[in-house]
Amino acid sequence: MKGKTIKLVIFALVSLACVALGWFIAPLEGLDPGGMRFLAIFIWWVVMLVLELTPLHITSLIACVLCIATGVPDAGAIVFSQLGSPTVLLMLGAFGLAAALAASGLLKRIALRVVRLAPKTGLAQLLSFEAAAALITPWIPAAVGKQAILVPLGEQIAGQLGFKPHGRARTSFFLIVLFFTIPVGACFLTGYASVATALAFIPYEISWVGWLRGSAVYLVTLIVLLTAFIVFYFRSSKEDAVDDIDADAITRAVDEQLAQMGRMSKKEWFSLAVMVGAVALFLMGDQIGVPAYIVALGAWLLLAVGNLFTTQDFMVKLNWPILIFIGTTLGLIGLLQATGVAAWIASLTAPMLAPFMSNPFLFVAALVILVYLLRFAMVGPTVITALAAAMFASSGVDPFVYVFVILVSGIVFLLYYQNPTVVAAMGLTGGNVVQKDITTGAVAFMVANLAALLISVPYWMVLGMI
Repeated sequence: MKGKTIKLVIFALVSLACVALGWFIAPLEGLDPGGMRFLAIFIWWVVMLVLELTPLHITSLIACVLCIATGVPDAGAIVFSQLGSPTVLLMLGAFGLAAALAASGLLKRIALRVVRLAPKTGLAQLLSFEAAAALITPWIPAAVGKQAILVPLGEQIAGQLGFKPHGRARTSFFLIVLFFTIPVGACFLTGYASVATALAFIPYEISWVGWLRGSAVYLVTLIVLLTAFIVFYFRSSKEDAVDDIDADAITRAVDEQLAQMGRMSKKEWFSLAVMVGAVALFLMGDQIGVPAYIVALGAWLLLAVGNLFTTQDFMVKLNWPILIFIGTTLGLIGLLQATGVAAWIASLTAPMLAPFMSNPFLFVAALVILVYLLRFAMVGPTVITALAAAMFASSGVDPFVYVFVILVSGIVFLLYYQNPTVVAAMGLTGGNVVQKDITTGAVAFMVANLAALLISVPYWMVLGMI
């Protein structure tokens, strides 16, 4: 109770300070009274995102209400206008599609089949497990949902191969899960839940293919670098090398799980058909004029008609808080531009940013390192992106670039407190993998991430994004 009281006091004091800033202080040079009031609310919003005194979606809703209540120009027409935007509808469809596919059991069956077909050697099983992770990751936004399928499967394979807990060989399977469910997943619009939050800071509609196009070089480079690391790390595990692998035991273990699932049901076949159709339309949507959000919504609704998404699922599996946060944040970013506050902030920060903006490679490298440092200070990617959206609004850099750089760089998991998703995944191993076991892998990701982003710079320059 005492903690809640302290939070309320801090909340009230910060709110009053920002109201005073907006109403009782003369507008700063370059701002009119309406812009000054919005600046005060924007500062309040960022501070609340840092302090996390209220959930993100509640904070953003309050900010939107304050904009209207305090008479910020055009607030009534802008702040809530994005709740039904293509971006929000796309993520609504993506969340529904992912939940329905998970309920069908199709993705787990695909993963088991891939592992069963691979040669029964340590490295072959490792790489087949990576392939299974790669097939699953684009279709489930929730990393925990993918990890719930892949971690037990990886633990079972590693155990059958005789790899000891905490050893490099066993940890390699776990690192594959982390690498593919989080940073690789972030390269797909429907592959990582935090992409939804990131979309809130991109003030234009972006399709499934558009997101993949922007991340393509990073995706390929990251997979190559991380796979090379995994193979090297796995092969360096001489203490875990097993000469006599019981191939039949691995096959039996996978067959037991497939037997429990039974033959492919009608729902799985239906899910497979819908998924294939959705992939085709995502890829061809720009050419045939079908928006990505229509594809996602259509695929989800088809599965719902097929009884793979219930009324209860509608209430608990659609991540409404994230959807509200996306819609309201898009509105606030729109108002940031409309009130002139974005241009005002950009003019203040331009001299400081000029040395970095003149060299795209330096800009990306500096941003990556800054995000790494801020993550050690427990500053979340959402806060960093909110600040970047204001600072770079008039920079000429496509918002996708800095939003994506912050998104993937904020995934770091070198220390225990930095990534709760990683902690949850370790819990699924039953203590066979702990934080110290993944330290080398965490460093490898940070290096590979920086390299992949720098290699992406020429590609983004060709696309005119930076």
